[in-house]
Amino acid sequence: MTTRACLRSLSLSLALLLAGPAGSVSAAPKTTAPKVTISDIQAQVYDRQQGAIVATDAASDPYGMNVDAFIVVKLQGTYEGDAPLKLTLLVSAPKESSEAAGDRPAWKATQMRELVALAENGVTQVPFILPYHCASKVKVTAILTGSGLKASKTLNTSFPCAE
Repeated sequence: MTTRACLRSLSLSLALLLAGPAGSVSAAPKTTAPKVTISDIQAQVYDRQQGAIVATDAASDPYGMNVDAFIVVKLQGTYEGDAPLKLTLLVSAPKESSEAAGDRPAWKATQMRELVALAENGVTQVPFILPYHCASKVKVTAILTGSGLKASKTLNTSFPCAE
């Protein structure tokens, strides 16, 4: 073998050795944001007398007594990441006044859930329960964050009471 052939063979072997195995990845793979959305927010009440979840106008006590607000946030998509997703619920109502009920102060409530994994079928329903305060204008906002994801959805509703 000539010196030139030996050098060519040696160069080729060295290049292959330094290149490493075919298909190897030198950088860490990029993580993509989970494909999860907030598809719906539903507001109902938990009627303590009936021991059931009912529509806001079907509670046993029309004055808003013995009920809790029951909010369900529906998520669409799946997630099995390392860090949990955070679902925050913000519920608020402005100050209002009426002849029958008098003055009602403004109020707000915040709750948060950590979600490690979502349902395999792609639809996850996350319940929240909070005190029920009569109000004609209630704003319910759900915010989903984590792993490059930020989504939100708002429901404008009311928490009615007989006046």
